[in-house]
Amino acid sequence: MKEKRTELLVGFFLLISLVVLGGLIVQFGDFNEKFKKTYPLTVVFNDGGGLVKDTEIRLGGVKIGRVAKQPRVNTENYASAIVDLEIFSDFQIPENATFTIGSSGLLGDSLIEITVPEERTGKFISSGSTLIGQRNAGLSALASSAENLSAKGQLVLEDIRGALVDLSSAVGKLDQNILHEENLDNFNVAVREMTAAVEAINNRVLAEDNTDNIRDLLGSLKNASSNLDSASEKVQPLLERGGKAIESLEAGIEKLSAAAEGVSSVTDKINNGDGLLTALLKDAELKKELQAFLVNLRRSGILRYRDSSEADEPQKSKPTPRRKGFFGGRLN
Repeated sequence: MKEKRTELLVGFFLLISLVVLGGLIVQFGDFNEKFKKTYPLTVVFNDGGGLVKDTEIRLGGVKIGRVAKQPRVNTENYASAIVDLEIFSDFQIPENATFTIGSSGLLGDSLIEITVPEERTGKFISSGSTLIGQRNAGLSALASSAENLSAKGQLVLEDIRGALVDLSSAVGKLDQNILHEENLDNFNVAVREMTAAVEAINNRVLAEDNTDNIRDLLGSLKNASSNLDSASEKVQPLLERGGKAIESLEAGIEKLSAAAEGVSSVTDKINNGDGLLTALLKDAELKKELQAFLVNLRRSGILRYRDSSEADEPQKSKPTPRRKGFFGGRLN
């Protein structure tokens, strides 16, 4: 009887232990999430490293979903990863929210963080939508950056090593060629000669007598410049008068030009006109007849004028006796 009671107590204790163990497993094993209703979302990341099935999705630090299955390669460009998400139906994600791959703790366990924009439209992401995600700089990203920096540092060190080799060879050539003892002696000689030349200039050219002469010369130049300024002030009125005279001369030249143009127009009229003067200049016969008329008029006078054919040629007769005047003189 006692043995049966003992077995019953042991069985009852074992049953209670199993129930408690099952409750703990259900409580801490997130088995209750397996039975929650979800809706699907798809997010495309450039780098999906660290994401696995059941990776947590958090919004404001609260778990609101999980990764449905292992990420797969985007076969459209083979440069990104497609991640399928399961979001609990109790949560709605605002439109324009950002999906970012982050890490939690020092171990760098990956998770997906959702950041809600400050300005909200009041709309929510619908079920089955495809979104573009980002990646935060976690410990893995820092390690990757450190590797890249290390590689670049190696390249820089190699370049520095090569530059040091070139510098060493250049210093060797400088030591052998330029810093040779003979070149150094020549350089010392040149320095001594330059020093001597400077001392000679200081003692001869820059002596007190020469500096006094230079001061006197500068004073004379200053006086000459002041005299030149005063002379220019005196010459200025003369230049102004000369300018006025030139203006008057220009006016006279303009008047002479106008007069010349008038004379030119008169001569043009004489040469090209139809008047008597033009005829006398151009018609030789008329000129000859006018000369004969004047000869006859001078010979016979106005009252006894007669036209004679002999007027065409001057008569070669005896000269007319000259008349005597009142005082004994002869008249022509």
